[in-house]
Amino acid sequence: MATGATRDNARVEAGLGRWVVANPKVVEALGGGAAAAAGPFRLVGVSPAQGGQANETLLVDLGPWHPGMVVRLPALEPTFPEYDLGPQAVVQNAVAAAGVPAPAPALIVNDPAWIGAPFLVMPRVVGDIPGPAPLFDPYVRDAGPVFQRVMHDELIDVVADIHAIGWEAQGLGAALPADQLPVAVERWVSYVEWSSEDDPLPALVQALDWCGRHVPAARAPVLLWGDVRMGNLVFDPARHVSAVLDWDLASVGPREMDLGWHFGLEFMMEELFGGRPPGFPGVGESLERYERRSGYEVRDLAWHEVFALARALAINDRHQRITGAPQRRENPMGDILLARLASASAELG
Repeated sequence: MATGATRDNARVEAGLGRWVVANPKVVEALGGGAAAAAGPFRLVGVSPAQGGQANETLLVDLGPWHPGMVVRLPALEPTFPEYDLGPQAVVQNAVAAAGVPAPAPALIVNDPAWIGAPFLVMPRVVGDIPGPAPLFDPYVRDAGPVFQRVMHDELIDVVADIHAIGWEAQGLGAALPADQLPVAVERWVSYVEWSSEDDPLPALVQALDWCGRHVPAARAPVLLWGDVRMGNLVFDPARHVSAVLDWDLASVGPREMDLGWHFGLEFMMEELFGGRPPGFPGVGESLERYERRSGYEVRDLAWHEVFALARALAINDRHQRITGAPQRRENPMGDILLARLASASAELG
């Protein structure tokens, strides 16, 4: 759920209830063909979803004959200086049209009269979602090594499939940021200036300065998922992906930005918790799978891992500022970022 203050649940539930009654055809479409015959529907209840710290994500129950809806609202205490739900709907619909499973149709309701703010509404996909720390998450931990490997392979395959989508043909160029790497680094320097309120963590300053001085050569841009994590996937009983979630960091850029985020966060999790699920393959095997599926040679991964860890720390620090965490400046993610920076510097010679 969103970091910081959230909206009054009774008011949101009442407003969504009115919206459901006023938009029966849309609600039927969000439930798919099977649910359409059972309408009209009425709202049964609303509950907060886990995750989604940069927004309020709500699960809407519409009774036994409808799979339900998911509603997203901008957070009251923002993670980002600007937060536009519109591109998320555009990219989800485009990704689903291209054959990658994403909740669709997704649409934006701009009229704030319903619940006091614009919101994104999409179908709820039934399945299992892993927690944020795979090593300790029962769904991942208790699956055993064979299914753990299946899930990790599915994640890598999804990333390759997203990168294969023709983002220009899908009309995503106008909806998503498409920065060259030097501009992307400057954008995150500006983010830290905003989010840190003129008191940035020293590790962030050092890492972003290093990234700015060692920007890799440009490579062909692709559609980027942005938040590549197993916790942003819905799995079916056979541990295959049935939906890809959380497109609020989607952009256009080099493939390594997504791969650096994934492998950088895996490195962070191992450093924080001292291990990984035994069925998860190592970096070498995962890269080989990605390259085989995509036909692409990955380069400059160390730089991208540092850049990814800097972005992750910047966002995490913003959340800690919102909550007033007293130990914010002792964030262990800072030491992990500097450790990865040291090894990346050694790789560059």
